[in-house]
Amino acid sequence: MPPQNPDWVKALKPSGPQGSELLAQERASSDINVDQLSTFLFTKEVLDRNEKILKILQADPVFDKEQNYFRGRTDRLEAALARGKALRRLSVKHNWNDEEHHAANDLISEPTPYGLHATMFLKTLEEQGTPTQHKLFLEKARNYEIIGCYAQTELGHGSNVRGLETTATWNHEDKTFTIHSPHLTASKWWIGSLGKAANHAVVVAQLILNGKPYGPHPFVVPIRDMKTHEPLPDIHVGDIGPKFGYNTMDNGFLLFNNVKIPHVNMLNRFSGVDPETGKYIRP
Repeated sequence: MPPQNPDWVKALKPSGPQGSELLAQERASSDINVDQLSTFLFTKEVLDRNEKILKILQADPVFDKEQNYFRGRTDRLEAALARGKALRRLSVKHNWNDEEHHAANDLISEPTPYGLHATMFLKTLEEQGTPTQHKLFLEKARNYEIIGCYAQTELGHGSNVRGLETTATWNHEDKTFTIHSPHLTASKWWIGSLGKAANHAVVVAQLILNGKPYGPHPFVVPIRDMKTHEPLPDIHVGDIGPKFGYNTMDNGFLLFNNVKIPHVNMLNRFSGVDPETGKYIRP
């Protein structure tokens, strides 16, 4: 906590002209109507929505930004987790839609560790999953019963999706896939919401059928125990540590040592593997 200023210090003012006076002078010399410009750029509907949401956030002390830059990384991460939980509660209380929830998330200035759950994990389940997979994964994810992330980027390949090294090999005898990291460069890296928060991941991996690669596909992979939050067997996962900014997001790393998942965990709305024949189903 910074030292409290005595009253005589609080009473001191900068020598003139003050910055606010200079700003007022510059604004007065402009013929631009700020309200009209704001409406043109954002629309009145969006401005009114954001003003309404801002008042709700300002009424909750968990969103107070005063101490943001006095906190260490661990404290900032814990504060961001609390804000993420509070945003979820407010979304339910005020029946916010996706746009309103994202607007509230933007207004708190710093990201929360649940950010990629809402923007990538949920969206991928919605767009890539079948109705059966929606019942199995999406409903729980929407209720935050499971927390997920989107694990595509790798240490050796960035977002070069065709070059990803993580593999998903089909096992016809027991109708499963084996998720594996064959090299260090196959490490999933810089994945938001992975370092601390997520217990599931949509993992983009190279599909292997009978020794033949079929390109990158998305798979839902549990990564942490649902009761203890400890990493599951043969999964190495953690936080990549402090960064130059964005320290309220738990960017993480993830590696697999021959981890088996059931057939239903391959998101197959558009393409998949026939569990009876083991053949590839094209889009």
